[in-house]
Amino acid sequence: MMKKVTVLLVFTMLLVFQVKSDTLVTVDRQVYEGKMVAFKYGTIIFNAYKFGKYHSKMSFPIYKVWKIEFNAPQKAGLESSFEIEQKYKKLRRGKRSKKIVLEGNEAWKDTGINLKEGQDILFSVSGSIYIADKMLVYQNGEVDVIWNKKKPLPHQPTGALIARVGEKGSPFYVGNDKAPIQIPIEGKLFLGINDFKFDDNSGKFVISIYY
Repeated sequence: MMKKVTVLLVFTMLLVFQVKSDTLVTVDRQVYEGKMVAFKYGTIIFNAYKFGKYHSKMSFPIYKVWKIEFNAPQKAGLESSFEIEQKYKKLRRGKRSKKIVLEGNEAWKDTGINLKEGQDILFSVSGSIYIADKMLVYQNGEVDVIWNKKKPLPHQPTGALIARVGEKGSPFYVGNDKAPIQIPIEGKLFLGINDFKFDDNSGKFVISIYY
């Protein structure tokens, strides 16, 4: 009897300490236990757990995530989108800023900002656009990336905010990335939308640029 109790106790302890999970809460208050494994293109990649074990990989656009509670060894606590925004405000201090409105049917827009090689810039974006009838996206574009060689960035989400430096500069992804971006070449900054068909687009992005 004692042996059975000991085995049961060990098994229970293994269940408790088997997996240390993070907690993700969406804006509509859905709660998921698991591990955040990546953040790319404005999307959080999250391994969801069931009964303490890996169950499925899920993708959450950042605008749908209210907060994440990280388990050790990361610092414990809850970070809302407001708190994250406050962190980036510190990085923007002392920089010039300019607000640009980019219409959903504009392929590229000249911001009038001349940048130097190696200069750091930051973006803060709001708004939304329709890239087709009833297909609304935010600055990080469609959740499911569909490769299309006609887009400026074929491997990036359709409808995402992108940028380039110079008339013939290589486009780069902006999306909902608020972190500093270092400019590789000197030139004028252009903002655009990662799309190839604009006659059915509507809406707008409002972009604050810190440079």
